[in-house]
Amino acid sequence: MRVAVYNQMFGLDGRSLLSNVLGHYYLHYQKNPEKVFSRTNLNSTFEIIRKSEADFIGICEIYEGQENEIMQRLKKLGYKHIYFGKGHRFKFNNRHVIELIASKIKGKQLGYKMWPVENRLGGGGGFVVCRFKDFTIFHVHLALPTRGFFDEQIDYMQEILDKLKGKTILMGDFNYSWKDLQKFFPDFRLVDCAPVIGQ
Repeated sequence: MRVAVYNQMFGLDGRSLLSNVLGHYYLHYQKNPEKVFSRTNLNSTFEIIRKSEADFIGICEIYEGQENEIMQRLKKLGYKHIYFGKGHRFKFNNRHVIELIASKIKGKQLGYKMWPVENRLGGGGGFVVCRFKDFTIFHVHLALPTRGFFDEQIDYMQEILDKLKGKTILMGDFNYSWKDLQKFFPDFRLVDCAPVIGQ
């Protein structure tokens, strides 16, 4: 079984400082979603997913409105089961950051109330929890540790994890090193990682 996580940064071009800064400006500081979509390209996302050959994929930082394209393209790669979780809203429009788990086998999404987020850059993308036959995947995108509600997000995660039965895979973009994160989740161990190099 192979599990992979990819933070696609909304499909923006992060390969140069200028394109990264401009993309984040359009994303976080203006109202017109079409200006965001004009700067996004999901081709690299799907090339990386294809190369990963993973059975389960967690994608961080989906811009609300990209879901249909992402679902269609995931299904072509064999991910027939797709589960979404909603994160913070953007400050200047009503769209949200979305996270997802995509799987080649059927699971059941577990429902939880939203944790504390702030509608601003670094506010935390949200989470998705899915139960499969004999294990659970908890896919999360935490806020930056400098945000005041980071600790509340950790507390809520711990509360959910304490109630889950059996084996659990905790994955995502933690905005935190494993060494620092481990003190919050001492029962978890870090598995070996094999990065897939993008273009």
